[in-house]
Amino acid sequence: MFNHALKIMLSLLIVSLLAFVSPVSANMSIEQQREIFTKAERALKKGHYRTYKRLKKQLGNYPLKPYLEFQYIRKRISRTPEDKIKAFIEENRSSPLSGRLHYSWLRNLAKKKKWKKFLDEYKPTRNTKLRCHRAQALYETNQLEEADELAKSLWLVGKSQLRLCDPAFKAWTKRGKLNDELRWERIGLAMNKGNVSLAKFIAKPMSKSDRDWVKRWGDMRRRPAENLLRKVYQVDRAIPNKIVRYGVKRLARRDADAAHDYWETVRDRHVKTAKDDVYKLDQYIALQGSYQKHPSALEWLSEIEDPNEKVRTWRIRVALGQQDWWSALTWIEALPSEERNSELWRYWRGRILELQSESLPVLATAAERIFASLSDSRSYHGFLSAEKIGADVNLKSDSLIFSDAQLKSVEQIPGITRARELFLLRKKVDARREWHFITKQFDANQLKKASVLANKWGWHDRAIATVAKASHYGDLKVRFPVAYKDIILDQAEDNNIDPAWVYGIMRQESIFMSDARSGAGALGLMQIMPRTGRFTARAKKIRIRSNKDLLNVNKNIRLGAAYLRHMLDENNGNSVLATASYNAGPYRVKQWLPNKNMPSDIWVETIPYNETRNYVRRVMSYTLIYDHKLDGKIRSIRSRMPEIKSRSSVDS
Repeated sequence: MFNHALKIMLSLLIVSLLAFVSPVSANMSIEQQREIFTKAERALKKGHYRTYKRLKKQLGNYPLKPYLEFQYIRKRISRTPEDKIKAFIEENRSSPLSGRLHYSWLRNLAKKKKWKKFLDEYKPTRNTKLRCHRAQALYETNQLEEADELAKSLWLVGKSQLRLCDPAFKAWTKRGKLNDELRWERIGLAMNKGNVSLAKFIAKPMSKSDRDWVKRWGDMRRRPAENLLRKVYQVDRAIPNKIVRYGVKRLARRDADAAHDYWETVRDRHVKTAKDDVYKLDQYIALQGSYQKHPSALEWLSEIEDPNEKVRTWRIRVALGQQDWWSALTWIEALPSEERNSELWRYWRGRILELQSESLPVLATAAERIFASLSDSRSYHGFLSAEKIGADVNLKSDSLIFSDAQLKSVEQIPGITRARELFLLRKKVDARREWHFITKQFDANQLKKASVLANKWGWHDRAIATVAKASHYGDLKVRFPVAYKDIILDQAEDNNIDPAWVYGIMRQESIFMSDARSGAGALGLMQIMPRTGRFTARAKKIRIRSNKDLLNVNKNIRLGAAYLRHMLDENNGNSVLATASYNAGPYRVKQWLPNKNMPSDIWVETIPYNETRNYVRRVMSYTLIYDHKLDGKIRSIRSRMPEIKSRSSVDS
């Protein structure tokens, strides 16, 4: 009886324990699964592995379960059996987790110096760390020729290379593969990147004469005008000539006129041995003259033989800036047909004809025909053209419409399911990785469905990026969402600025990616630079404790709107100049002001920075679209683009 009772008690205990650790009922909601996933992840991070395993078992087929397994294996990768690692990599081929674990495994194999295994499992990559490990692995396994080629490619860069590459570089050098010719090649790469200290470091094993030339090269970078006049450069030898060409290029960025005059005196000496470099420098000086609005820039550009597209384009822009209409038209007509028939140059052909129609009225009809042909285009030049002939701008939306079943077919793809779950859990980086990984495999129709889904979920940055990838630009609902409306309207009113303009800036800056970080360090929806953010925050009495605060949606929009107001004030209320200033900075914009008053579309076309020129065009057109979306009314694009006043009138 006792044994029987004991068996019953043990059975009940086992049943209760199984109930405790087994998956929760199939009726568990997705919200409950998310909560358990979050708890399991927290336990894993704290090293509470028993709790983690118990919670993981309750997740059943929850889409993000592999993320827990990935974190667990990666955390213990040096102790995890190879077959388990390979099984995870294989089972998760449809997820970026596979590649991420493969990377961690290769790093671990390199750390353990398992070079043969590393090479067996290596796959071609641009990742510098893995390429450095591979070079070392090739040397360690006596695959010397392949190792030498890889070491050379890793060494020939203009920046300091990772320390991980040092073992491979030592082996490469020991084999006598590093010579002064390669050193000079890398010194040139370093100097072109402005890395003078690296250039001097590379020169250490070289002769004193070579080291002296590297030092002179560094001096040339800092003070080109005075160094170009030194007698030491009046010799016809490869290295001094190379440094002279470098110095002329540096000088041209500061003073194109001085660079042009000096280059004319020494150019013939360089043609004999560096014809391609001479040709490139001719173009560079002429283009710098264009950016600096030098009066002879058009003449310099005209002298370039066999001009590339950039030179052809700037011939026209300089002529427009000088309001030399017939020269501009002549250069437009001289373009290759594909360029000449682009929307950009068709607009300017029409614009020039319009400007000349006062003296030759017959040209007005030709201009109107051109504007009419462009007026249906939903673009900056299309909007300008429509207003020229009094036509309605084209804001018709070619909306993407799919049935629930059609959307479901994409929504149920595992990668999309995982991406959405990560998005809902605010794991934005992982969510974008999943989305990017799966949508790389999509055809145009799947991309369109995915963009509609992302928009439906409020994931606007993926919706915009994905519909663009599908080359479908007509759905204005997907491409131009009205997100954060309450705070944008509130801040626009508070700063007395146009809310459609705020939207136009935000759309261009971040495509509504609230955690956006640029390479220059700008943050958030409005891409606030930390220094600008702190300056604006003090003025508006907004508390900013760290850069992380700049990613807060409310604070970011408040600071962005306040800074737009500041840019508007700095530019006497001119929204074109204020928009350019938001992108390039007010100091640069003041340098770009014309010598005499100029129509704003001409000024925009002659902005020296490609990025800023395109930025202003897009913001102006996006602002008009948001006008329509906010209240159905459309304010003329030209009313937002007042005449650009001359530098002298602004200074006075």
